[in-house]
Amino acid sequence: MSEKKTYRRTSVSVRTLGLVILAGALLGVRITASGANITDTGKTQYLLAMQALTGQVLQPEEQAVIDSFQTAGDGRVSAKADAERTGENGENEYANLAIAHVSNYVNVRSTPSTDGEVLGKIYNGAVAQILETAGENDEWFHVLSGSVEGYIKAEYFISGDEAVKVVDDYVTRYAVVKADRLNVRESADVSAKRIGYLDQGEKALLVEDDGDWLEISYGGNKKGYVAAEYTTIAEEFVYAKSIEEEKAELEAQRALQKRKETSEEHAPEITTVAPPVTTYGSNAELRNQIVEYAKQFLGNKYIMGGSSLAGGTDCSGFTCFIYADFGYSISRTPSGQLSSAGRSIDYSEIQPGDIVCYGNGSCSHVALYIGDGQIIHEANSRKGVVIYNADYDNILGVKNVID
Repeated sequence: MSEKKTYRRTSVSVRTLGLVILAGALLGVRITASGANITDTGKTQYLLAMQALTGQVLQPEEQAVIDSFQTAGDGRVSAKADAERTGENGENEYANLAIAHVSNYVNVRSTPSTDGEVLGKIYNGAVAQILETAGENDEWFHVLSGSVEGYIKAEYFISGDEAVKVVDDYVTRYAVVKADRLNVRESADVSAKRIGYLDQGEKALLVEDDGDWLEISYGGNKKGYVAAEYTTIAEEFVYAKSIEEEKAELEAQRALQKRKETSEEHAPEITTVAPPVTTYGSNAELRNQIVEYAKQFLGNKYIMGGSSLAGGTDCSGFTCFIYADFGYSISRTPSGQLSSAGRSIDYSEIQPGDIVCYGNGSCSHVALYIGDGQIIHEANSRKGVVIYNADYDNILGVKNVID
């Protein structure tokens, strides 16, 4: 499916308009005109093609039209021109979000047909990025969810504006173990019978936060309790699972079942917690390290709901995972970061490493402030990780997570 975008109307001369229409015709881009205004519903490259296609020398005002669509080098974007060019000030990056709405799961197939090979399964509540629609009547979505890319009937998803409204309801919370080894107990008491254990870095689905104890899902449908002080809570999206991932998950469940047979004497609880490895001696140094670390991902691709910095993620994933690598646990969604990450400060107090929250009414985008009036963020699926001016859009709030 070809991408549909509406760009700003730009005042141009009659001569420029003629060049634009000619370039559009040669490139197969439909352009409509009204008076001295134009609307482009294709790609912006036609502006750059005008001169090459016609061989004519452009006037200064005509060149200015092209220049306003240019992207600056070294990964930095002129925020004002870029926002005007693409209309992104009002664009919600979650517009291509799809959330599976099924009784259990549906198959992800290799082609937009029920005859396509089954590549994996997408379970109820799992999120996906819509890459395009397919089928004679656009009844299939071509999606990317986790490591699985394939086709699913559109009827099995909540998508568009409706998905954006409810995305916060589809974040899953996990208890992640910080200790070397942590006992899982039958009830919320240190003297309660142990039903197993989790090693450092392992996670379990969080059922309820009882303060000092966390109720978790352990070994399938069984529930257990772990001491909250030795865990951190992480928020993640659920993704489709490939055939291979399903097999690996079943093996992991079998391993958990075997732990029930291991006595506390053979596998004692080890509650030593190693702090994150850092080399900073002050908050200012920490902030600088966070910024420099974030800049390593400049140019990386955007994946809505993505689960890693290296593989690609979205705006809130970018800030969430950056902070996680420095030992901080913050919400996985933009609205969650605005409401619960650190403390709210005025923009006049902003420092490198703070989170800038954007939107109108509700938070729909977040970014990491890097100093000098600039941010680094996962912009959208066309740009990936880029640097913008911090004031490119309406700022709802600023969050100081560090101090």
